[in-house]
Formats: sequence, structure tokens, C-alpha cells
Amino acid sequence: MKFRYDKEKEELVVSESTRIEYHQIKLWLTRHVKGYKFTPQYKMGVWNGQQSYFRDGKINLGLWKELLKACKEIEVPFIMENKEDFPINRAVTLDEVREFCLDFFKNHKIKKDNKWIPFMPYDHQIETAYKILKNRYCMAEVATSGGKSLIISLVLFYTMKFIDPKAKFLIIVPSISLVTQFYDDLLQNFYGENFLVENKDKDIVSVNGILRIEEVMSEKPRKWSGKLDANIYIGTYQSLEKWPKEFFKQFHTVITDEAHSAKNKTITTILGHTFGVAYSRFGVSGTFPIDTSCEILSVQSVLGPKITEVTAKELINKGIITQMSIKSIIMNHNNPELDARMYQIRKAGYGKEALEIEKEYAHQSEKRIDFIKKIISKCEDNTLLLFHTIEYGEKLFTVLSEAFPDKNFHYIDGSISGKKREEIKKKMEQSAGIQILIASFGCLSTGVSIKNLHNVIFADSFKSEQIIIQSIGRALRLHSTKKVATIYDLVDVFKNENYNNILYTHYRERLTFYKKREYPYKEYKINL
Repeated sequence: MKFRYDKEKEELVVSESTRIEYHQIKLWLTRHVKGYKFTPQYKMGVWNGQQSYFRDGKINLGLWKELLKACKEIEVPFIMENKEDFPINRAVTLDEVREFCLDFFKNHKIKKDNKWIPFMPYDHQIETAYKILKNRYCMAEVATSGGKSLIISLVLFYTMKFIDPKAKFLIIVPSISLVTQFYDDLLQNFYGENFLVENKDKDIVSVNGILRIEEVMSEKPRKWSGKLDANIYIGTYQSLEKWPKEFFKQFHTVITDEAHSAKNKTITTILGHTFGVAYSRFGVSGTFPIDTSCEILSVQSVLGPKITEVTAKELINKGIITQMSIKSIIMNHNNPELDARMYQIRKAGYGKEALEIEKEYAHQSEKRIDFIKKIISKCEDNTLLLFHTIEYGEKLFTVLSEAFPDKNFHYIDGSISGKKREEIKKKMEQSAGIQILIASFGCLSTGVSIKNLHNVIFADSFKSEQIIIQSIGRALRLHSTKKVATIYDLVDVFKNENYNNILYTHYRERLTFYKKREYPYKEYKINL
């Protein structure tokens, strides 16, 4: 098969193929959407549950590797007619990126055990940055706590020096907390922690002017106030969706942090505004959808193919992130009548209703809360307890803070301001005594960096791979007081053995994630 690259539309266009080849490619790029069977359109018979990424012989550039894979599968050649126009940076080399890092970070130092030591990016960070610079449109999977913000910084700083000094950058993040965090990370990565400490009373950003950063968010964003325009914008996709299309045309490089969210329609629309104008567009995440899913095609179609994968096991073995221990605690509520009733409800086709009943029963259980108290009583270090339902989170905060007056409790859900969240993060990192943070999965499962965090408790059930793996990652950052990060995975069942309730099936899903990534776990069975 022959294809032509259309630079203006960022598409690959079929220029020569047989009818069979054309049809097979279309089948390859058409997949069922996750959860399609539960949609009203599918149930009404007006939609087959599929989404196609092959439109009248045209494919988004980001799917070129998927197209290559399809051609190999059906045993036909993949021929690019104008391959010299294909968007790849053939000039950049790994050695050049390494040399750049050696020079750029030669005076950077970080504090470890109250001593200033030289700082240099890890090999996997340099190599990932190089691959992004070379491929231009792509995504990189780097396990949580593997230093994704530093990788992004390397790409930005190298681009400023060697590719386009006048380049403007857009960084899209999923939460307000990450807007603030990224701003601070960029400054530290550019100047060095030691330099910022020595000049903490100076307005470093205004003095230098090389990094001209603006936060795009709703709560008192930090704005660049110099004569030149800002060259780095950081914003949540919720804030950015309100901006006009023309705003996005100015960016040389567009970055999506936690890019597994790029399947979200709002993000794909934003990224679509940069088609044909952005020199580079890439995403990083610790968890992308599986290769056979429709969701991975959505992400690739706007970002590009996955060009590297750095696993948690690899980082643990190198001592870059903390060892972990997952304790799966199967809690038997001893209510076989409820279990039997749930079975009948599910059998009648009301699985969603059965799940809500199970969750409500678990939330109302005083014995369950007593068991969570036992876990908290044994936690002698900082702990993150994650919930899904706001009412349950508030209940846990009230009960636990009253039960343990000697420990410092904090609470975060979507209603807590960004400023308050930053204050809580600082207390978790710096304060003496045991700090317990009770937070919603939505606010704390992704991206937020707290190094002084030793334990994570899943107080609510989830089966989303992204949410679970990201949540575990909250505890994997290195800290001088931490040898092992302990994850408590609470599982609710209602009878002895032969578990088949929905909350247990969620746990079985989580097990597949643990096994796939070779996370160590051990099961414990208790009667409440």
C-alpha cells in the first residue's frame, strides 16, 4: 500500500491500494468503545458500539505506527511516497542531548540528608527526552515517580537552545494543583534547587526572562509581567477549553501531562486546534490504555505513537523509586443473604444498581470503619487515604480525626481551593508528627507529588487501571525516611469463599494490573 503525508492537515492519505487492503485497514482501525454495551444508543440498536479512525482513506498522522503494524499483519508493504516530508527531527542525536544535559546541569545541586549533592538527570530521562525531540509527535510511558516533569523540562530547554529560541510552549495538565506544581518544577529544573534557595528573596522569573511562564487557571494565576510575551503557558484542559482557537495557533510545542486523559473529548478538541501549526506535540503518562483498545487509538490520533516505556519495576531495581508492598485485605461482612440478593439483581440485568447497594452497605458498616481505624493506628508515618464518594470521605475524616487526636488530619476533595491544597501538601512534606491526608481519588490519584508519603489506603473500590496505578504512584517517590511504600487495598465480600460480588470483581481487575506490572502483593482474609 502507498500513502502520502498531507502536512497541512497532518494526515496520511491512501494513494494506492486494492479493495481488500483498503477494507482490512479500515477494520484494523475500527474498534469497540469501552463500555459500549451500556450506552443507550447501543441498547436502542442505533449504534454498533464502534468508532473508526479511518475516514475515506485518511488517517491522522499520529496513527502512522498503528498503520505500519496493520500493513505487517496483512502482509502488504508500507510505502510512504513523500517520506522526506515525514515530520521527524533527523538532526538531533542522543549524544548531543547528553552533552547538553552535562553542560546545562553542571552547577545544579539538590539537598539529600541535609547535604547539597550534584544533580544530573537519570539515563532514562535523557533517553526519553531524546526520543521525544526526534519523533516530535509521540507519547512516552514513564512509570509514576519516574520524573516526567524533568523529561518535559529537558525537551523545552533543549528546544529553546538548539531548535527555536523564540518557541512558545503549552503544557496541558489535568488539575489546578498540577498547574502550580509544574510552574515550580520548571523553575527548579531550570535554575537548580541550590540557586533558588540562595536567591529565595529575589523575583528570579522577572530578573532572567528566559522562562516567561503564565498559569492558565481560575484561582489567582501567576502571570508574566515583562515586556516580552510569555513563552510557556500551563493550564488545565477545563480552563483551556474556553480559549479561542486562535490562541492555540501560536505554539511551537504542545505537551499533555498525564496524557492517558487525551481520549477525553475536551483534550482532543484542544489538541486538534494545534494541527498543522505545532512543530511538536507529545504526551507523557505512567499509564496508557492497552494496545488493543479503542481508547489508545484516540490518544495516538492526536499525539502520536508510544516511543518508549519505562516500567516501575525497572525504576525500583535501579533504586530510582521506592520498593512497594501491596496488602490486599479481603473483608468478609458475613451477610450471605445480601450476597444472594445481589446475585439475583445482577442476574436480572441491574448490575449498576447492585454495585450501588454494595457500596452503600460498605459505607454504612461501622465494623469496616473500625478496621480502617486499626490500620490508621498502626501507621507510624504519613498516610494517604483515598475515597470516591464525598459523603464517605467526610465521614471518614470526622470519625478518624476524633479517634486519633494525636495525629494531624487533612481533607481534600474538589471543593478545596488550590491554595489550601498547596498548604496541605507542604504540611505533609515538612511538618513533624504523623500526617494523615483523606482525599478523593479525583484530586489526589494523578500527578500530585508528595515525597514524604509512606502508606496509601484504598477506602473505596475502583477498577480503572489509570486511577489505581497512578494512586499507587503517589507513595513511590524517594524520601530519606522511607524504605517501603505500603498500599492497603480494601476488598469487600459478603460470604465465605466463592466470592462473586461486584466489589470483589473490581479487585480481580486490580489484580490483573498488579500482575502485569509485577507489583508484589499478598492477600489477607479477615471477618469483620
